[in-house]
Amino acid sequence: MSLETIVIGLIALAVGAAFTFWGFRFFLLLLPIWGFVFGFILGADAITYLFGDGFLSTTLSWVIGFVVALLFAALSYLYYWFAIVWIGATAGYALGTGIMAWLAPSAGILEFVIGLALAAVFAVIFIVLKLPKFLAIAFTAFGGAFAVMSGIALILGRVPIAQVHQGTVGMYVQDSLSWVWVGAAVLLGIVGFFYQWMATQGTAFVAYSDYRNPGMASEAAGGDDRGTRERPM
Repeated sequence: MSLETIVIGLIALAVGAAFTFWGFRFFLLLLPIWGFVFGFILGADAITYLFGDGFLSTTLSWVIGFVVALLFAALSYLYYWFAIVWIGATAGYALGTGIMAWLAPSAGILEFVIGLALAAVFAVIFIVLKLPKFLAIAFTAFGGAFAVMSGIALILGRVPIAQVHQGTVGMYVQDSLSWVWVGAAVLLGIVGFFYQWMATQGTAFVAYSDYRNPGMASEAAGGDDRGTRERPM
C-alpha cells in the first residue's frame, strides 16, 4: 500500500464525512472541495482512457488531474449554479462507472462513456428539479457516505488506488466483501440524511434564481448585496 493510496483514502474519508453530516449546512463551503476531488478523478480518468495507462500511473495523469481539479474547484466556488450541476454530474458519473465496473469490469473506454452519459442525465435532472432541500441533503449524505467507505477501503488496503477511477460506487464491487461496503455506505447515508434533516429544520436554502458568485459581492434588487438570498423551505 503506497503513500498516495493512504493520502487519497484519508482525503476521501474526511471530505465524505463532511458531506455526509454537514453537506447541506456548509453547502457553499464544501462545493469547491467536491469540485476539486471529482475534477481530479475526471481529469486523471480521461488520461487513463485516452492513453491506456493505469490510473494515476503516470506523471501526466497527476498533472492533468490537478489542473482539472483546480479548474472545477474554482468554477464551483465562483458560480453556484455550476457547482449544483456538477454535483448532479458527479453522482451520475459515479453511478455509471460503478454499474459498468460491476457488469463489465473490462469494458475499457465504454465505462468512461457510460459514466459521462449518466453524468449528463443527472446534470439535466438537477437543473430541471432546481435541487430542493430534500435532494441536496440526500445527495450529500449518500454521496459522502460512499466516499467515506471508499476512503476506508483504500486505507485498509481492500482496494487498489487504480480502482478510484471507477467512482465511489464502483470502487469495491470486485472486493470479496463488496456487499459489506455497499451496505455500510447505505446505512451511513441514511444516518447522515436524517441527521442533516433534523439539524436543518426551520432553515432556509439558497433560491435557484439567485445563482451568483458566493465569493464576491453581487448586486441584488432592493439593495440586498449578499451572495445569496434565503427563502424558507
